[in-house]
Amino acid sequence: MEIWPYSAGVGIGTGLVHLILFLILLFRRGKEAREKLALAYLGFSLAWIASVALADLQAIFLPVVTESAGALIPVLTVALATGYLTCIALFLEYPFWPVVATAGFTWTAILLVATGYFLLVPPSLLPLDRIGTGSWVAFSLGTIVALTVDLFRSRMAFRRNRALYWLLTANAVLAGQALTLLPLGPLRIVGPLVHAAGAIALLRGVLSFWLPSVKAALRSIFRFLFLFAVTAALLAGVVLAAERLTAIWTVPSTTLVILLAVGVAMGYLPLYQALVRLVDRLLVGVGFDPAQTLRDYSQTISTVLDLEQLARTAVQTVAQVLDVRRGALLIASETERGSLVLRPVPALGEIPTDPIELEPISPLLVRLKEQDAPLFQYEVEHHPVLKEALPREREGLRALEMEIYLPIRAEGELAGLLALGPQRTGEPYAPRIVEFLSTLAHQTGVALQNARLFAGLQELNARIMQLNESLRTAYERLERLDRAKSDFLSIASHELRTPLTQIRGYTDVLSELAQSDTLTQEQIVRITENISRPVRRLERIINAMLDASMLETGMSFHFAPTTLAGIIRAAVEPWQDVLQERRLTLTTSGLDSIPLIRADMERLVQAFSNLISNAIKFTPDGGRITIEARPLDEEHFEVTVSDTGIGISKLDQELIFEKFYRVGSIDLHSSGEYKFKGGGPGLGLSIARGVIEGHGGCIWVESEGYDEERCPGSTFHVVLPYHAHRGPCRWKRPGQEG
Repeated sequence: MEIWPYSAGVGIGTGLVHLILFLILLFRRGKEAREKLALAYLGFSLAWIASVALADLQAIFLPVVTESAGALIPVLTVALATGYLTCIALFLEYPFWPVVATAGFTWTAILLVATGYFLLVPPSLLPLDRIGTGSWVAFSLGTIVALTVDLFRSRMAFRRNRALYWLLTANAVLAGQALTLLPLGPLRIVGPLVHAAGAIALLRGVLSFWLPSVKAALRSIFRFLFLFAVTAALLAGVVLAAERLTAIWTVPSTTLVILLAVGVAMGYLPLYQALVRLVDRLLVGVGFDPAQTLRDYSQTISTVLDLEQLARTAVQTVAQVLDVRRGALLIASETERGSLVLRPVPALGEIPTDPIELEPISPLLVRLKEQDAPLFQYEVEHHPVLKEALPREREGLRALEMEIYLPIRAEGELAGLLALGPQRTGEPYAPRIVEFLSTLAHQTGVALQNARLFAGLQELNARIMQLNESLRTAYERLERLDRAKSDFLSIASHELRTPLTQIRGYTDVLSELAQSDTLTQEQIVRITENISRPVRRLERIINAMLDASMLETGMSFHFAPTTLAGIIRAAVEPWQDVLQERRLTLTTSGLDSIPLIRADMERLVQAFSNLISNAIKFTPDGGRITIEARPLDEEHFEVTVSDTGIGISKLDQELIFEKFYRVGSIDLHSSGEYKFKGGGPGLGLSIARGVIEGHGGCIWVESEGYDEERCPGSTFHVVLPYHAHRGPCRWKRPGQEG
């Protein structure tokens, strides 16, 4: 019997199938890269099928035609393997797929040229069929390895399903190609038949975003085969039983068959229903009662007012019936500019808590707002529209490692998302399970709204308590400052009255001596010196008051190159006699390590002089004062003024830089400028801060507290830029970054 008509028929049939698939892609508008690659693959497939068919039609074609077609089969098979590997690399989003395509098709072109040359100029000097077969094996193994690695590397169910789908498709097309390379003679035409099934699956995968669940399809096949086998076994049993009973009983065979059929049918229907339920549980994966689970869940969340508890309840309900290992509640809130912020509330597993902000024009935001349907991570990764979302948005969702996001709506508005990770089985969520989860998410809407309101009330209550505490602190601060201003009036009047009294007394003495004509030159010198001393003191007090008034209107600064060592030397000089009289030791270090700076020397001398004066006043006789300098960074340096004095209370460490504020009781006030705990108008530290901040620096004090017996001391920190500037300090204190 001649077999060539069958080979021709199969070749024409499989060629038509591939041609239809080719035309479907050819006339598709707006083809993407993967569709273009699939189109090229189907084009090679048509040439390959034609070569396979012609190679076995020696009966109707000349040998030169059939031999040439047979010689082209290995080359075209290599082209198919190269094309499919390129398609797979593109489908799996490998960035090197252009390299694979270039290398593979270049090698195919070399094989084609060599084959054509040796067809024209025989004999062939190279085993081109073996070279072609080896090349096909290499490319085919590359395809299988790439898909297998992606299958085991993928953690998301839909990505694993995609890899499994393409792996099965690859097995079909590669098996079809392999059959044409084997020495099967006319049976090689079976290869295009197998390849046609794989080509149909290829087109299905290219044109459809959602791929069928491979495991579910396999279970459907198992269900059909299992039920078919049970039914066939029962029917065979009826026939065999009828044959045996006919030989024993005298009842007509027809009647016996009818009786047996009725009896088997009565038992088969319940058995069939039980089998269907059993197989459906395996097929759909729903081994629980969704309605009862939803009723129990609705009753449980009706009294939940805490967001974390609500998240745990929702996710654990799902985890108990679906064995999900990750889950969270994403709370949605809109910003003033229209973006949507998703704040994760972890419920199961290690979940990042960083908020995810979706821009107003984000396709993810549009998708969530306009469609009341679950969002899958697979869509976020591969959907042509959703892939246009900002990388940070997609990275934020990817970091959660979730499989599905179910919208939770309250009064028609998106209130949040129920985010669930992959099932332990590794399969995509089946439609019935998605329907169950969507219903559960809808039931969560009211509870989520109540929990958010409760959380808002808790936050508001906490803010009110915080505001009350801030008001109490502010009130105490204002009370202390008000008391300080009252004290200032008393101190200032005393500070002004004392030198005026001295001036008046000495002028009266001078006048009496002049009238009695007993005034000598020595008396004039002594009296004028005594008048000059309180005048200078009065001048300093008035200047301090004027400088303090400039703190609000703005001090004037004249920045010029100067040295820190010169500034400190000028600030210490007026206090040398006082230091010697009080037996205080003042040391400096690190001043020469600070290079030339640009600052207002006169103002900085004033600021550091006030700090030294403060250290002198509150350090007992015989104590130590230390001034140290050190670089901080390329722009700033630090100067510390430390003493072994009585320290400063924690409550006073911020207030001492306020105008008029001074520590200690007003009853202990002394008009001495440098006596221990001697008082002043309370302006020195506020002026120092104004000068330091006017240079773009900052100042603060550190002290363990106030203790006249232990004398813990105080350290004033001054940070200044090398080049003074207007504006806030650019250096941040440790622990205050940001």
